[in-house]
Parts: sequence; structure tokens; C-alpha cells
Amino acid sequence: MDDGRTKLRTATIIACILDAAAWILVALATFMSGSDAATRGLDEAAGFVVTALFLVTAAPAFALILLGRAPVTALVLALAFPAIVAVAFVATVIAFA
Repeated sequence: MDDGRTKLRTATIIACILDAAAWILVALATFMSGSDAATRGLDEAAGFVVTALFLVTAAPAFALILLGRAPVTALVLALAFPAIVAVAFVATVIAFA
């Protein structure tokens, strides 16, 4: 493997690990929230949305990098997860403000 490809692979693995940590924290916070019954459904919906985003971005990125295929695509997918979550969070705050 050349040096650039190794750096790309390392960066993708780090991004995937951080994505997984963020996904676990957000999913636990939303599914285990102690909110009242009126907003519990919104919390669970947010948990499902974050889980779905993780499954279509970070999980395939990790699979691609483990298989040694498409390192640039894997990095783009790994970086897409936090970007989409941030955009969704801002949109939710604006919608409920």
C-alpha cells in the first residue's frame, strides 16, 4: 500500500469509530430519554432517524474500508454521517423554534 492510501484508510477508520461513538450516544439518549409521553415519540423517531443514517453512511464506509475497496468513497460516507446529523439537528431546532 502506498503512503497516501494508508493515510486515507487510517482517517476513514478513525472517522468510522467516531461515527459509531456518536451514534451510540445519540441513540441511547433518544431511546432512553426520560421525557414525558407527549414527546417520547419524537425522541424515538430521532433515534430511528440517526440509526438509519448510521446504517446508510458510516456502516457501509466501515465495510468498504475493511474490504480495502473505494477508500475515497468510504471516507466521504464516513464524513457524511456527522454532516447530515448536524444539518438535521439545525433543521429540527429551526422547525420547533
